[in-house]
Amino acid sequence: MSNPLQDNIAQLDVSTEDFSINFIGKELFFSNQTLRSVQSEFGVAAHRYDDIADLKTAGAPVAAAGKVVVVDQIMLDDLLARPQVYTEATGSGCLAFAYRKEDSARFLFENWDRGQFGDVGYLPMNVAPDVWRSILRLLMHEELYLPCFMADCVSNLQNQNKPRLLRETPAKPKQNPKKPNPIYSRLTRREKQVLHLVSKGQSNKIIASNLGITEHTVKLHMHNVAGKIGVSNRTAAAQFYFEVASDEAHGQTID
Repeated sequence: MSNPLQDNIAQLDVSTEDFSINFIGKELFFSNQTLRSVQSEFGVAAHRYDDIADLKTAGAPVAAAGKVVVVDQIMLDDLLARPQVYTEATGSGCLAFAYRKEDSARFLFENWDRGQFGDVGYLPMNVAPDVWRSILRLLMHEELYLPCFMADCVSNLQNQNKPRLLRETPAKPKQNPKKPNPIYSRLTRREKQVLHLVSKGQSNKIIASNLGITEHTVKLHMHNVAGKIGVSNRTAAAQFYFEVASDEAHGQTID
């Protein structure tokens, strides 16, 4: 059942076809008050649907740009069982997973086929309102938020993909230290610092504060990083960092 809040939308200067944020889940988790807050804060149309099928039959063009689809964690099983249904309903927009338990987010991250269905953003529901709005704003700009605890998931997946020996043998000391990835080595010291903080799930505002630079400068560094490593969003940049950055880089400090 949709809650389009037409009275509120009528007061905005933004057409529902230009941009919309669509929540999939129960009213218990996405209340009318939440939808009104989103509309008031961002000046866009906000809707809630009990099921992804309701969004597909709502009448909006499937391929319309400017659409964010936020799926609640109670829909996790259905999301993994029918991923193509959700990606088709999202069209060229952004798909995100709203979670209250980290285990649910980890499970999705470990079982979602990013190669076939693309990346998924993550929206924690148990954070402060201003943090929640900041992450939602990132999603509106197709900057997918990846929580810092996902680093464990990346490490686990890498270990699972390593070939296992039939017989365990004593570990031999390493002859040579691990060489840094050549693409990662192309980044400047400041770009590496920004990428490191992005991998921890920090927003541009927090990164700017930690490094003593402006948010605009942070955005410029991320733009350069994305171009050098060949990614299109923060989620992919964070995955790149966890996968190729050396152990020394993971433990770097911010001067």
